[in-house]
Amino acid sequence: MSALDAFAIDAMLPALGDIGKELSLVNDNQRQLIITSLFLGFSLGVLFYGFLSDRYGRRPPVIAGFLIFLAATVICINSDSIATLLAGRVLQGIGAAGPYVIAVAIVRDRYEGRDMAQIMSLIMMVFIGVPMIAPFIGQFLQNLAGWRFIFVALALYALIVLIWFYLRQNETLHRDNRKPFTLSSISSATVCILSNRITFCYLVVLGVISGAFIAYLSTAQQVFHDMYGLGDKLPLTIASLATMYGLACFINAKLVHAMGMRRLVGLALVLVTLSSAVYALVVFLMGNNPALPFHLGYMAIIIFCFGFLFENVVTLALEPMGDLAGAAMSVITSLSTLMAVAISYLIGAWLNTTVLPIAFAFFLMCLFGYLVHRKALLPQN
Repeated sequence: MSALDAFAIDAMLPALGDIGKELSLVNDNQRQLIITSLFLGFSLGVLFYGFLSDRYGRRPPVIAGFLIFLAATVICINSDSIATLLAGRVLQGIGAAGPYVIAVAIVRDRYEGRDMAQIMSLIMMVFIGVPMIAPFIGQFLQNLAGWRFIFVALALYALIVLIWFYLRQNETLHRDNRKPFTLSSISSATVCILSNRITFCYLVVLGVISGAFIAYLSTAQQVFHDMYGLGDKLPLTIASLATMYGLACFINAKLVHAMGMRRLVGLALVLVTLSSAVYALVVFLMGNNPALPFHLGYMAIIIFCFGFLFENVVTLALEPMGDLAGAAMSVITSLSTLMAVAISYLIGAWLNTTVLPIAFAFFLMCLFGYLVHRKALLPQN
C-alpha cells in the first residue's frame, strides 16, 4: 500500500524525456512537474484520509483511495497535453495518499515507540524494493509499448493491491476509539497536533528534508541522463542508490532500540550537512560537475543517511499523539509535503548545468533540520 506512490514516481523517471518530447515541453525543467505534481496531490489528499479513517475506520478510506488512483491513471493514459497529464498526476497523488497514510495509522494502532520504529523500518525495506525495480519496469515498458503503458502497469498494480487489502486486512480501529468527522473536530485536532512542540518541530524537520529529497528525485533524469549521459543505465543508477536506503533501513531496525531514534536522527543530519557542505564547495570551485564516481559516492552517502531519517522523524512526530494517530499522520504528512513541494520546486528551477543546486539544497535543508531537531530536544517549559 505504502509503495503505491513510490511506484508511480520511480517508474516514470526513465520516460520523462520522451514525455517532454511528445507533449512539446518548452523548458527541460518542466519535466520535473510530472514528479512534483503527484506530491502536490498527495499533500492535498493526505490531509483528509486520516480524519476519515479515525471516523469510519481504516478500511473504507483505503478502498476509496485506490479507486481514485485507478480513475486518475485512466486520465494519464489518455492525456494529450501536459496540462491533462499533470491533472491526472495530481489526482493520482490524491488517491495514493489514502493507502499510504492509513498504512502507517494501521501500524500505529498496533505498535508504539521504538517497536513502531522497528516495524516501520522493516516495512521500509519492502517499500524501498519498489524504487529499486520500478525504473527498470518503466524503461522496459517504455521500450516495449511507449510511456503510456507504464500507467497501464500502475493501474494493474493498484488493482491487485486493492483486492489483496480487501480480502486480507481486518479493521484495526475499534469503534469505541473513533472520532467525529466535523469541521470543529478537525480544527480542534489540528490545533492540538500543531500546538505540541515536539510534533511541530519534527513536522518542520520532515518538510525540509523531504524538500531536498523530492528535488533529488525530480531532477534525477536531468542529472544522470542529460548531465552525465548515462542513457539506458539510468534505472541501474537509481536502483543502486535505492539499495543504500534499504540497507540503512535494515541497520536502523537493528540500532533503534540500542541508540534511540533521536540520536540516530541527529547523527544522520550532521553527516548529510557536513558532506553536502564539502561537496557543494568542491562543485563551486570547479565550476563544473565532478566525475561520475565522485557524484555517485556523494549521493550514496546522502541516500544512506536518509534511511535513518524519514521513519524515525515520522515516529518522533507521532509519538505524543496517541489516539489521534490517524489525524496526526494526515496533518503532519500534508503540511510537510506541501512545504517539501515548494522547496523542491525552487531547487529544481535553479538547476542549470551543474549539480550545485542539489548539493547546496541538501546542505541548507539538513542544517536547518538539525537546528530544529535540537530545539525539539530541549526540556518542556
